Amino acid sequence: MPELDYESQKLKEKVAQAELQTIIGKALKSGPKTEDELLQAIPDVKYDQLISALKSMLFLKLITKDGYPVKYSLSKEILDGLSSKKKLSEIDKNILKVAILIESKSNDKGDLRQSMEKIADALKNDKEYLIYSLDIADIVLHDELFSTFISAELSCQSLNSLFRLIYFYGATSVEILKPDKFTVGIADLQQTAQIITDMTHGYATMIYQLRQENSQLSRLRKP
Repeated sequence: MPELDYESQKLKEKVAQAELQTIIGKALKSGPKTEDELLQAIPDVKYDQLISALKSMLFLKLITKDGYPVKYSLSKEILDGLSSKKKLSEIDKNILKVAILIESKSNDKGDLRQSMEKIADALKNDKEYLIYSLDIADIVLHDELFSTFISAELSCQSLNSLFRLIYFYGATSVEILKPDKFTVGIADLQQTAQIITDMTHGYATMIYQLRQENSQLSRLRKP
C-alpha cells in the first residue's frame, strides 16, 4: 500500500484518537477507572495512545482525574449529556443507531468550515435521523491544505436511511451501535439496492463526462 502523506497521516491519527476517546468514554460510563483498568478494558490500545487520548480529554474537560492511584471519571457536563442521550433513547423509535465520521479537505479554511457547518446543519434538520451528538473537529493545516471532520452519533429509520446517510452526507466511517441483529424486509432491501444502483450509475456518468472533457481539452492543446 502507498504511504500516506504527512497531512493525511495526521488526519488519520486525529480520527483514530477521536474514536479512542469514544471508547474510553464508554469504559468510564460504568465508573471511575485507573490507567491500568482502562488498559484492561481496552485491550488493543497501547499505553502511549491511551495517555495521549486521556491528556486530550482532560484538556477538553471531557473527563476529570482524582485520588491516588489516579482515577479518571467523566465530567459533569458529559454525564449530563449521557442523561440527555438516555432520555432520547427512551423515545427513539428508529431501528439503527450508528456513530459516523465525515472527513473533508480544502485549500480554503473558511470554505471548509462553511461547507462542514452546512453538512452539520442539514443533518441536524433531516427528519430521517435522530441526532444524539454532533461535533466539528478543529481544522488542521499542513502544506497549505486544511482538514477536519464531523463526528456524530445518530439513529436511522431503516437500512435505506443508513445508505442514504453514507451516500448523500459522505460518511467515511460508520460504526453500528445497535442492534446486534437486523432483519431486512424486501421493500427496504429494494430501496437500498436502488440507491446503490443510482450511486454507481452517477459515478459512471461523472467519470464518462470527465473523460470526454479531458479528451476535448487534449485536442484543443494540440498544435
